Amino acid sequence: MTQVTMLSASQISHLLDMPAVIDAVADAYKEKVNHPATLWPMVYEQLGGEADMDIRSGVLASKHVFGNKLLAWFGENAKRGLPELNGLVNLYNSTTVIPGSQSPF
Repeated sequence: MTQVTMLSASQISHLLDMPAVIDAVADAYKEKVNHPATLWPMVYEQLGGEADMDIRSGVLASKHVFGNKLLAWFGENAKRGLPELNGLVNLYNSTTVIPGSQSPF
């Protein structure tokens, strides 16, 4: 079984090289425009009041990855001193279906 590690926002911020992240996102948008990237239909649900969630997913064939992002917004959380947005990203290798973008080959 593959081990999956969950990271908090503060852990992620210490690990990420933001210029590299910006470049990767820019590359993904370029692929979307040039059509080698595929976006699957978004799932959206209003949860009542000031709350909703959506799931966005797709594949970057040139990078051999596919994945999804679940994002939830709860507007009332600001009054509770909590973040209004919370999300979870799942990224998989499209050759092996192992979480993450690195191939074991």
